[in-house]
Amino acid sequence: METTVKIIVSSKKNLQAKYEKKFTAVEKLFSDLIAADKKKNIITSLVYIDDSASANKAGIKAVKSITRASCKKAVDDLYKKLQPAYIAIFGAQDIFPFQEIINPAQDDDDTVPSDLPYACDGAYSNKISSFTGPTRVVGRIPDIPGRGDIDYLKIVFKNIISHKQVKADKLMNYFSVTAAVWKKSTQQSLISIFGNCAKLKDSPPAVSGYPAAELKRLTHFYNCHGSPIDSKYYGQKGNNYPTALDAPDLKGKVSAGAIVAAECCYGVQLYNPDDSDNNELSIANAYFKNKAVAMAGSSNIAYGPADSQGLADLIAQYFIKNVIAGASTGRAMLEARQKFLSVSGPQLDPYELKTLAQFYLLGDPSLVPVFKDPIDTGEETNKNRRLNLFNKGVNLSATVAPSERVVFQKSGTKSLISGELEKIFKLAGFSGQEDEFHYKVKPKSSRNSAFAKAMMGTEEVMFRAFIRKPETISKKLNIFDVLVLKESGDTLLGWKIYHRK
Repeated sequence: METTVKIIVSSKKNLQAKYEKKFTAVEKLFSDLIAADKKKNIITSLVYIDDSASANKAGIKAVKSITRASCKKAVDDLYKKLQPAYIAIFGAQDIFPFQEIINPAQDDDDTVPSDLPYACDGAYSNKISSFTGPTRVVGRIPDIPGRGDIDYLKIVFKNIISHKQVKADKLMNYFSVTAAVWKKSTQQSLISIFGNCAKLKDSPPAVSGYPAAELKRLTHFYNCHGSPIDSKYYGQKGNNYPTALDAPDLKGKVSAGAIVAAECCYGVQLYNPDDSDNNELSIANAYFKNKAVAMAGSSNIAYGPADSQGLADLIAQYFIKNVIAGASTGRAMLEARQKFLSVSGPQLDPYELKTLAQFYLLGDPSLVPVFKDPIDTGEETNKNRRLNLFNKGVNLSATVAPSERVVFQKSGTKSLISGELEKIFKLAGFSGQEDEFHYKVKPKSSRNSAFAKAMMGTEEVMFRAFIRKPETISKKLNIFDVLVLKESGDTLLGWKIYHRK
């Protein structure tokens, strides 16, 4: 039987400072997980990157201090040295930081908290253009920011260690809530994943307080609004924004082994409950406290269309489909990122780039939720699969062309200004007076450049984004739409409308 390697990476100093006298209990939990992994033929190593003994044992040099740059380099060094199938980051951002990517889009976020760079070979950078070729399986096992809650950790580790695989049809029984205004888009996602949308709840009328019989279903899918440091998801119909889910709703109602995908803004944010208005856990932390084992979603403001598929819709549904197909949760996230790039590329607008950066996985990336019959001997080896995924990521990095903001320029042709553009504004419900931003696509290799010239001539591909003035719903929630045009010289290549989730 093939042996699989997993590394758990963390900071010893930050864990000791956070958990104090309970740190020995934390280490006992790591030992229990390593022992449980061994029974699954997974060889797991715990690496404290800021501890000399631990780092040296793993074959790398210990970092002097925990910074985004030092953490990124340490993960890169560990990957090169050990070639693990799984990288499990342990702890919230106060233990092991998210990488901060400069926000490529125009909204209220200056940066994008991201685990994407840990999944890529590119060296430390704060630009998304360095990370368009994910090759590694990465997930983050979360604790609670600001709280050294050992009882919470015991629950999280118990959920991982005692996890039992199920047949795929068990995960086909789903719970799903959508903001009513995005019903058509969510229906398409559910049909793509489950073959039906019969169990979808529209909010409104659906509101917080669902019965256990519904929340006990193993797969949960949300397409709602979210806001920063907030324990709630929100629905929408017209000017009505009810609470579609509140973290306390989950207490005692979630089945062990639940899998969650959330398209919402801040869908899987981790925050210190003391910083919130009601001192409640984030929805992500609440899910893990209530026996969920994996959750994929966004760290900050996310986007998608209302009546079609794109951005958050795609990456969230790809994740769930991959899990149901038999992937580990970590591989499901890697393959979701790669497919998102393949489908959205080769030229990526700024909102597609932000989506790539902000969606990440919480949970142990080595868990495989779906049981596969041992009689199926046609499966490729884990090593061969990882090699193929690595090569795919390298190829994506070489061919995907990200866009970069440029100084405002007058738009291309008179025909676009006087004809097509006015028609688009009318169809989209825009006035033409919205804030306008320009982005230039820069091919990343000579091969891609030659391909672009062959397809488009000598003209460069450009994106223009028109941003509607935000509508303030609450002190945290601003709603707005974005119209994105794709052009090459005198030619309009297409246009899309994105809504803030």
